[in-house]
Amino acid sequence: MTHINHSSYHTLSLPKRLALAVSLTLCCSAYANTPEQITHQQILLNEQRQAVLNQSLMTSPSVQVDVAAFEPVAKMDSIHTNSQDSHDDLPCFTINQIAYAPLDVKDKTDLRQFSFALTPLTHGKRSVLGQCLNINDIHRIVRDVQNHLIERGFATTRVFIGDQNLSGGQLVLTLVPGIIGQIKADTLSSPKPIYTVYTDPTGLPANFKTALPFKAYDVLNIRQLETALENLKRVPSSDATFAIMPSETGKVGASDVLIKYAASKKVRGSFSLDDSGSKTTGKYQGSATLSFDNPTWHNDLLYLTYSRDLGNRINKNEYTNKTDKGGSKNYGLGYVLPIKNTVFHANASHYTYHQTVAGVNQDYLYSGDSDNISLNASHLVHRDAKSKTWLNLGSFTKSQKSHIDDTQIDVQRRKISGWTAGIRHDIRLGQSQLNTDVSIQRGTGAFNALTPPESLFNEGTARTPIYKLNLNFATPIKINDNYQAGYQANLKAQYTQEALVPSERMSIGGRYSVRGFDGERTLSGDIGAILRQDVSFPIKQSNHSLYLALDAGSIAMQNKEQDNLLLGHTLVGGAIGIKGQIKPLRLNYDFFAGHPIRQPKYFGDQDWVGGMSLGVGF
Repeated sequence: MTHINHSSYHTLSLPKRLALAVSLTLCCSAYANTPEQITHQQILLNEQRQAVLNQSLMTSPSVQVDVAAFEPVAKMDSIHTNSQDSHDDLPCFTINQIAYAPLDVKDKTDLRQFSFALTPLTHGKRSVLGQCLNINDIHRIVRDVQNHLIERGFATTRVFIGDQNLSGGQLVLTLVPGIIGQIKADTLSSPKPIYTVYTDPTGLPANFKTALPFKAYDVLNIRQLETALENLKRVPSSDATFAIMPSETGKVGASDVLIKYAASKKVRGSFSLDDSGSKTTGKYQGSATLSFDNPTWHNDLLYLTYSRDLGNRINKNEYTNKTDKGGSKNYGLGYVLPIKNTVFHANASHYTYHQTVAGVNQDYLYSGDSDNISLNASHLVHRDAKSKTWLNLGSFTKSQKSHIDDTQIDVQRRKISGWTAGIRHDIRLGQSQLNTDVSIQRGTGAFNALTPPESLFNEGTARTPIYKLNLNFATPIKINDNYQAGYQANLKAQYTQEALVPSERMSIGGRYSVRGFDGERTLSGDIGAILRQDVSFPIKQSNHSLYLALDAGSIAMQNKEQDNLLLGHTLVGGAIGIKGQIKPLRLNYDFFAGHPIRQPKYFGDQDWVGGMSLGVGF
């Protein structure tokens, strides 16, 4: 296969030279269907489709266990201060220090890990230090400390008051750490059909070793048990619950943990059909996935995907009045491995497309391919009863090539590599859920990354920092006592100080960004934001719901000359649809119709846009 360079350019036929010239001079135009734009549009659409598919395959279970307080939390106002008279006719003692002491002096547990429960009582405006406290006040302190421990997940750790002399101003709280005596497994009592669970020499299922972030004789924490269940449930065909039982070890403070675990399948599959493709390479797309659950007995998930156009959609070329034929294929592979408090993700995909463009005297085959590889790790650094926080780190590489007939266009060859880092925080706000992901992406020269030609003209780079925000919010909407709707919002934004190469820009217009547009034409920019909103209305407590959508997006280019070439900067669109699941058939569906609300002049989308997707699993 030949490559276009300066010496070989003049050997090309005139139509190919014209095509190349157009791709170079109009690559930043928002309205010319140049080869450069065909490449960018096809690859962007495939990346969006693959991202949605990966998200549906990589389940992220969330387990939250509510533990009842030891007693209703006493208000600090109930503990009198020196300026108040005691409500109880009891002697009081001035307390200047509060500390823990073990029940058994031989206990080597580090009690400093529980110091957080004392902080609200010893620091700040609500500190009780220096106050004269009677026995009832001290009991309230014990209850507060106990509930602070429970809130942090130390549900079996106990605090009480031992015999002591308070005249010295020190209050000593006896603390008995709640530890894990034995870890037991029940793999036989599940009502689900199960396959034989492989056990290690300890008698536990082999996948417990990497799933459990704790071991026997560790301090028991409910939050760690939640993490363990999430790891076990990360494989969709597995299920797990736990129970805390009196320990058979006889050790003071010990409790046994019983985990009920069942796995119903080893291999799953699915087929799907949708009309999310491009008219030039196939509007209707079919996908097949094959998932292998727990292939190495580490709660891991391996999945393979294959997507292609269905029948090579034939389209009329509005300029030549002839037909253009096209097609596309995508191969994907993903792997997920949770190890204690860290989850590793690996994804790879290979995408090819082709379009036969009818010229005046002959037809030309315009084609391209792209490869994406990414590796990511998410480490859980904080967890409490209402929130979780992860630190994320990853690397990526992307490459793409384009051809006219059998000739590669070197100027359209791209390869970028880089790293990403970020923090994610999920929090439950009453009945609402807010997930926030903030990250930075930066390109490097790793993996033989190429310098893009845009950088020569200050029109694009892949190595400048890109700051990204992804925010998800969900909350119920109470209509009456018997019915509630649901509201979901997703905000994506990115910012950078320099012009970016096309593959790293934010694009708006289409079902994956701003609904109401067919996606055949988009606006893209270096900086921008997209807000997607849905209000869903369940149909009679069934698995079906109607929904309304309202989306908006805005973009801009850092290079003013490029920005002036855009048709506009903002799109607003809406949609109405119905989606749900027919359980007996294991069929998922989504049908919608969208319409533009605001768009630039000459952008072109004026009518209603329909969309559908169907999926069946086995």
